[in-house]
Amino acid sequence: MPEVVIRPREPADVPALTEVLWEQQPSSRYPFRNPLPIPVERFLHVDDAVAAWTATVDGLPVGHVCRTRPPRGFAGAEEMNQACATAHACDVDELAWIATLFVGLGTRGLGLGRRLVDTVVADIRASGHRPCLEVLAVHPAAIALYTSSGWQPVLQLRPGWLDGVGDDVPGVQVMVLPASAPR
Repeated sequence: MPEVVIRPREPADVPALTEVLWEQQPSSRYPFRNPLPIPVERFLHVDDAVAAWTATVDGLPVGHVCRTRPPRGFAGAEEMNQACATAHACDVDELAWIATLFVGLGTRGLGLGRRLVDTVVADIRASGHRPCLEVLAVHPAAIALYTSSGWQPVLQLRPGWLDGVGDDVPGVQVMVLPASAPR
């Protein structure tokens, strides 16, 4: 059995995680935009994540997730935050968002995605915040992972970050994990 570890992301992980991200992109369509309209470091929230984790297999980075503050600065951000705050019955500043979850192709099936989500959710809850996320409808495996863990949709919309990718691209599903959910 390979040695699997979920640990805080280190700056030295970013180049390997970038390779893993682009290696898995053609099959997962995540990130949806290729090339990205922003530097990959910004997509990985290198400078603005509240916390971030790397999944390693036998010491090699193979997966990623991070926790961010509520999104701001694009069309739909306020609506997304308000829908989550309403669902959680809290203020927007009590929300925490899960972002940039991905796992390399060669390590799928090891439960890394679920372990990464469990790690970030535990951190969010320990900090007294409420978990939220957004997922594109073209990512059915991610939606299945979230719904099987108790996540509930609270809003569907087309946020500003999808501008310019074509009208045939579906919007995002915004989801929350209620306090009563097991994870």
